[in-house]
Amino acid sequence: MVRKLISLVLALAMLVSCAAFTAASAESGSNVLTIALDLRPNLDIHWNSGAIGAWLMAEMYEGLYEYTEDGFALAGATDVKISEDGLVWTFALREDAKWSDGKAVTAEDYVNSFRRLVNPEVASTYMVDYGQFLKNGAAISNKEKPVEELGAYADGDFTLRIELEAPCSFFDALLCYTTFYPLRTETVVEDGLGNWAWEVERNFSNGPLKVVYCNEEQEIRYEKNEYYWNKDNVNLDGMIVKLADDSNTMVSLLTSGAVDLVFKFPAEDTQKLMDEGYYHKVPALGTGFLMVNNNKEPLSDARVRQALSMSFDRDYLADVLLLGTKTPAKGIVGPGFPGSSNTSDFRAEGPDLLSYDPDQARALLAEAGFPGGQGFPVVDIKYANSNADYTVVFEYLQAVWEEELGIICTLTPMDPAAIGELRNAGQFDITPQNWYVDYFDASNMLSIFVSSNFINAGRFNNATFDELYVKSLSTVDPAERSDLLHEAERLLLGEDMGIIPTYYHSFPYLYKDGHLENVKVNAAPQVILSDIIVNK
Repeated sequence: MVRKLISLVLALAMLVSCAAFTAASAESGSNVLTIALDLRPNLDIHWNSGAIGAWLMAEMYEGLYEYTEDGFALAGATDVKISEDGLVWTFALREDAKWSDGKAVTAEDYVNSFRRLVNPEVASTYMVDYGQFLKNGAAISNKEKPVEELGAYADGDFTLRIELEAPCSFFDALLCYTTFYPLRTETVVEDGLGNWAWEVERNFSNGPLKVVYCNEEQEIRYEKNEYYWNKDNVNLDGMIVKLADDSNTMVSLLTSGAVDLVFKFPAEDTQKLMDEGYYHKVPALGTGFLMVNNNKEPLSDARVRQALSMSFDRDYLADVLLLGTKTPAKGIVGPGFPGSSNTSDFRAEGPDLLSYDPDQARALLAEAGFPGGQGFPVVDIKYANSNADYTVVFEYLQAVWEEELGIICTLTPMDPAAIGELRNAGQFDITPQNWYVDYFDASNMLSIFVSSNFINAGRFNNATFDELYVKSLSTVDPAERSDLLHEAERLLLGEDMGIIPTYYHSFPYLYKDGHLENVKVNAAPQVILSDIIVNK
């Protein structure tokens, strides 16, 4: 009862502060951006697994590194020294970095955050995926060692020493992601979901913006963090995030002037939005693909999956049906990732692994025992009803697979949450999936297809693929690493066709030409919200 009363008092206090925030913004003409999102983002750095949550937290937090417009650079640290064997990374932290309550950001805040990441009592989303890089991280996650033995140490307030389990040439890229942000763990209340981060009085940030109000059904409000060391170069004075029900609502909010910027819209409105000067896009480091149930006959036959992949025209799908808003996929790893050197492109160095060859597709299907689709069971395609692109994609595939292969498909649009449950349980034939990278390395696009990865809902399982991926993690030579990853990708798509890539994503965002200035996108890619100038 006491806790409820305290929460009520805090909520009332925040309502008063929000009214003041809005009034001050209106009276002073300060630079306040309003955006709309259709999801309740997770604001816990270790529980979040979504692109939206990571994007918002990049404005709330600052890690050792940050994404820039053309890569990444030191941010919360001023210097790093790496031992000759590559196992010890020692960072000099910014001594002027502070939390949003004025308390100094110390090495202990990083150590406590990293320990929480691997702590099996917390068991957060990326405990194993990211914790494995730190010395003893995997052993701690498996309850074989205590968290105090993790390879992260505070050598004084402003020196952070990180010890790795094995050399990792892309560890700096990993450190850009939210899981390695510092955290005020003394304010965290563990519930296995990260809901504490919606309680403003617990959520301290060390980045450009701080949360001043949260209503998980309606909106989040931010103000400039007055204690941020680089606040003089932060353009925004505040930001309002409205949580809308669907993409139609978001477009209505935009065109009516209620919001300044949105990132999702109905696919059928694309041309209209282009014509009216709202549509902007940049390439995204993300790929859309079909998750195919590798354990369900006859989809368990690689020849069947290859036939499905070869029978449709990705160029026509992306350029015509989706109006050029996507780019036809040539592999699971798209353009933009470093290859055999920091200046080379992984995709450009590798072969095109996806072809359009209906004749070969029919031959493969016949070889698998289903000439002309005879005897092939009806395939059920389940997809989220919140994504209008999926309707376009799957109506096309339904028609193509029947015409070219004689395979009949049913389309089942569903609530996204229900789709997630079925996918995790392996109760599907084919369902779409998207993957946007967490860190700037091609290995991240392949990591989710390791047999033990929880995202690998299609249950692709290839021991050689797993071995190549694991070997790549500790291979320091860039050219050798690139070769290992190319071979892993070839196994995934060439021999096994464990999944079926469709297109590379773009990052679309809508705002009225002339309404916003200084809209920049970093290498993630994410719009750098705190840099925007709003022309009201």
